[in-house]
Amino acid sequence: MRVAAEDDMSKMTFSHPAKKWHEALPIGGGKTAVMVYGKRGGEKLDFNDATLWSGYPKDHDNAAARDALPRAREAAFAGKYAQANAIVQGEMYGDYTEAYMPLASVKMSISGDRSQKYRRTLDLDNGEIVVEDGGVRRAAYVSAKDGVAVYSIKGKDLKVRISAASKLKFERGARGGVFFVCGNAPDVALPNYLRTKLFPIRYNEGKAMAFALAVKAQSDGSVSVSPRGITVSGATYVDLIARTETGFRGYDKMPLTSRKEIAERAVNALQKSFDINAVRAEHNAEFSAMMNRQRLDVAEITDGADEIYAQARSGNADAQAVQLLYEYAKYLMLSGSRGGQPLNLQGQWNNSVRPPWSSNLTTNINFEMNYWAASACRLDESLRPFHAAAREIAERGKRTAKVNFGADGFCCNHNVDIWRDTSPVQGDPEYMYSPLCGAWIACEAFSHGLTSGGGEGADVIEGAARFCLDYLVEREGVLTVCPSVSPETKFECGGGRSAVGIGSAFELSVVRQTLTYCASATADMSLKSRCKQALQKLAPLEIKGGKLCEWSGGFDSAEKGHRHFSPLWGVYPGHVVERGSAEFDAAKALFDFRRANSSPGIGWSAAWAICLAGRFCDGAAADREIGSFTSRSLLPNFFGFHPPCYFQIDGNLGFAAGINETLVTSDGGVLTLLPALPKILPSGKMRGLAVNGMHISFAWKDGKVTEFEADKPVKVRRDNIAQGAKLINAEIAE
Repeated sequence: MRVAAEDDMSKMTFSHPAKKWHEALPIGGGKTAVMVYGKRGGEKLDFNDATLWSGYPKDHDNAAARDALPRAREAAFAGKYAQANAIVQGEMYGDYTEAYMPLASVKMSISGDRSQKYRRTLDLDNGEIVVEDGGVRRAAYVSAKDGVAVYSIKGKDLKVRISAASKLKFERGARGGVFFVCGNAPDVALPNYLRTKLFPIRYNEGKAMAFALAVKAQSDGSVSVSPRGITVSGATYVDLIARTETGFRGYDKMPLTSRKEIAERAVNALQKSFDINAVRAEHNAEFSAMMNRQRLDVAEITDGADEIYAQARSGNADAQAVQLLYEYAKYLMLSGSRGGQPLNLQGQWNNSVRPPWSSNLTTNINFEMNYWAASACRLDESLRPFHAAAREIAERGKRTAKVNFGADGFCCNHNVDIWRDTSPVQGDPEYMYSPLCGAWIACEAFSHGLTSGGGEGADVIEGAARFCLDYLVEREGVLTVCPSVSPETKFECGGGRSAVGIGSAFELSVVRQTLTYCASATADMSLKSRCKQALQKLAPLEIKGGKLCEWSGGFDSAEKGHRHFSPLWGVYPGHVVERGSAEFDAAKALFDFRRANSSPGIGWSAAWAICLAGRFCDGAAADREIGSFTSRSLLPNFFGFHPPCYFQIDGNLGFAAGINETLVTSDGGVLTLLPALPKILPSGKMRGLAVNGMHISFAWKDGKVTEFEADKPVKVRRDNIAQGAKLINAEIAE
């Protein structure tokens, strides 16, 4: 099927430079990530490296938690929820995770014609930013293959001066025609929400990793390099080539701390001549090929990004905004997740030594949401770091499962860093205690294998199932979870509130999905039998007043419009609350209730709601949540927003998953097309979407599918299919 010309759907153009970080534009090659400001007569580049974190491997597991577990269960079963909460908080904690660090900033002045002509463009299709500043043209991209960031400048009689600095402890130097900045990350970086802690950033141990940024200039002008920076004069072109390095050696290994050693590694990597034309051509071709495996075409981008943003913020987003945000999400996944580390809360772009929530892997929604759209959009390269991290978490989480719970398999709680800490942090159980997040990660990995047909995730689902089987406890003839939480919320009990209860809908659904996946995939017949037996005895989700209960016993969140849709996990991203069941209808009632009482403005929450609207076939809900996201949840550079002023990438990436779900959803292998089609997308095309191990393409006009094609036989529901529609490899399900 034909899609619009790539130039019409892939460019984000601004008429002014960025003044703030939230206006700058991102580039990245998975490991090295850069924010590009596009200043007039100069430039600022903020560098990150995906492996630059504070700290080093530490053991936060807590053997006392194993002894406290039965007492917490006893208190909860006796209805003493506040006491159970106190036991979990006071005896079952670990310590805080480390934080993702900024590496360095490069500043440059650029002489040349600075007439009034200015344009700054991010080409989402080829992974490149172009700045046209009068008679000077600049282009920036990160080559994943060559492991370098490139900033090319062209003009007449150019003079360029470059300097660099870091927010961490650092020094500057020069060797072999290369300028560099090197330093060390902190030994400890406490979370930004600990506002009264003394010395939250500490370098006192000397155990944290070293880092370096090396920069060289290739030019037809005169090049001078010193420890103060680089100066180029009399040039018609200047190609700046940058390399980041850190002392990271693996999640379970002490990092290298020698600045000299890491700086030498970075400098040595630049001791060759780069054919920039070839580097750029190969980068553009590779990036474009990955973006083009799958395409959504709902609008040509005819307006500038500023106009699209202003219209969206005013509550009048159109198809252009959806087109731009969808392609932007794919761009961010490929730019931030091609290498050794997965996307964190801010992808790989961070400018703070104490970033929001340590910019870690927050596994009670955000980490998983980052990848919801990845396999459907056929971004296989972006999923490799996720699967690698899942395996590392599974390996590290074996110790936490054994030490903290006396259980087999693996678990992890809701904060994970590069050192793969899997124990609870300190603080309130509503966020510190969530041992089934490991099972969620395993389910996420396994579901991507089902979507792509590649079978990924089977290597971690068994470990998650073994933990679930040991963590479940029998009560009144059924198996349930206790102590049980629902992420970041509490219920009213006995004049107070508790985060700890029995059998939350979230955790029971995660267990149900984990055991179902494991029973279908494992070759261990004993484990398969145990999973099937446990599923038969697993407690059902409770319903009260027609709505799904957040905990067993009829308890609901004390916050009516809570931002998390955790009780609905079994509907999405899970697949264990089946359409047509009483649980499904009760889940829809809770969805409607929570949305009616919610306060919009949190990007990831709106994205989750869009996904759920697709599963519930509720177009009106999709319209409202898309409107909420586009009007309240975007920063000027289209980064997702979390109040009060934070960037979180999960909203961007979850939005793409939501659009996919409004266009096609699957139940029991049967597809429903356009289940919740947004009003602003009355017509369009989808090409190459991965669903249930196949690739599908379809077009629609005036809200009806006019043509559909799959590369394998599939059943589709009659809903929303135009009379006389052309269907290839599709059978109407009766």
